[in-house]
Amino acid sequence: MATTDTLEGRLLAQRKLLARIVAALKSDELDKFLSDRDHYDGHEEDPGSDPDGSYALEAALADELRLLSEEVARLRKG
Repeated sequence: MATTDTLEGRLLAQRKLLARIVAALKSDELDKFLSDRDHYDGHEEDPGSDPDGSYALEAALADELRLLSEEVARLRKG
């Protein structure tokens, strides 16, 4: 059975590999995909509302894409 540390390590390895692939491809389409999705604006209309589970999922997804985009940029700089 996988532990939290094992799962986190696997996800980090996948992010690093995916970032290397995206950086090497130098695709404008992939870059736009990442930049369009690296933030989540789902609760702007009511800043006082309590975020629900769907917000947490969307925010985590956006955060992961932001981290991926940052790693791609770092790799491209050399």
